[in-house]
Amino acid sequence: MMKHRIIFISILITFMWSSSPDFIDEVLHYSAGFRFFPAGNATLSLTADSLDNEMVYFLVSTVKTNSFLSNFYKVRDVIKSWISPINFSLIKTVQTIREGRYHRDHEATIQGDSLAISGKNINNLPGRVYDPISFVYYLRMQKLIKGNRYRFFSYGKKKIKEVIVDVTGKETITVPAGTFKCFKIDPVSGDGKPLLKNKGVMRVWISDDSLQIPIKIEQYTNIGTMVMKLKRRTSTN
Repeated sequence: MMKHRIIFISILITFMWSSSPDFIDEVLHYSAGFRFFPAGNATLSLTADSLDNEMVYFLVSTVKTNSFLSNFYKVRDVIKSWISPINFSLIKTVQTIREGRYHRDHEATIQGDSLAISGKNINNLPGRVYDPISFVYYLRMQKLIKGNRYRFFSYGKKKIKEVIVDVTGKETITVPAGTFKCFKIDPVSGDGKPLLKNKGVMRVWISDDSLQIPIKIEQYTNIGTMVMKLKRRTSTN
């Protein structure tokens, strides 16, 4: 019986690896700025990895201000997320946030979609959780149609938020990487409160093609609109 179970698990893992999404080993490079003012660069990369002998995806997002802006407000943010290859939910997160004088380090492990363990702190969860970027990758695996609605719980150090994601329309977007027909994605907080700190909101445009790449990301905050525009798509290989 044990031998048959091991064979079954091996076949299952082999199937999961062979049916990996097209964006495994992908690196997306973005310019980041406030409208017409360049601020720096950002990247998103997703690779296959293992954690505790289990297959996972390893998602890394970075934001870095350019040399000019760093003289006034230096940003060096790195968020590492280990996510489920089945539904892209969060398994582990390591966050290193450096924004001016604000520094934050946070690490948490999700156990069984019910507990978040961070150091000595253990918090109950309402179900599987995502970070906003990992949910974008979840959307990339869906057949997007105008009018579709998705819900998820967004994990944060201080709070778990329910987020409602609507596919609100289609637009043609021009970025440094080219011109793309895109789905417009509008996430809002489930409780009606601002989705981001400082009363900020977010909007994402995902290409209407087989890759469904996040082409443009906007975050509206009280200090202006941060815009990330795709510059190029490369591979980690």
